[in-house]
Amino acid sequence: MELYEKCYQYTRVTQAKEMGLYPYFIPLSDTEGTEVTIDGNRLIMIGSNNYLGLTTHPKVREAAIEAVRRYGTSCTGSRFLNGTLALHRQLEEELADFVGKEAALVFSTGYQVNVGTISSLIGRRDYVVTDKDDHASIVD
Repeated sequence: MELYEKCYQYTRVTQAKEMGLYPYFIPLSDTEGTEVTIDGNRLIMIGSNNYLGLTTHPKVREAAIEAVRRYGTSCTGSRFLNGTLALHRQLEEELADFVGKEAALVFSTGYQVNVGTISSLIGRRDYVVTDKDDHASIVD
């Protein structure tokens, strides 16, 4: 079998798209918290991770605008190497103080939280019992 033959024969994604059943990478032309616009239709968003609705809060938006003005649109690297800003450290210090802990570490996604913390706690000879419905990041 040619190296890429299996890839060329895989057509399920194309078929799902043609049938209008492909649920991934749907472009949102507008998003306002609990509602989004897709293809000109205003819909209720039930798949968001914006649990507290903070992405559209006026104070959060203004803080984001100020951060872009000061730091630009990117950290130009991962936090581990050269992407930690003074703003990150300030947030971590304030969070640690808020919860009464010595320190805090902010991750950019829930996936990174699980992979980063679990892999630092579990060793080669340790066992982990998980639920079949655990998120993939816990298994990873």
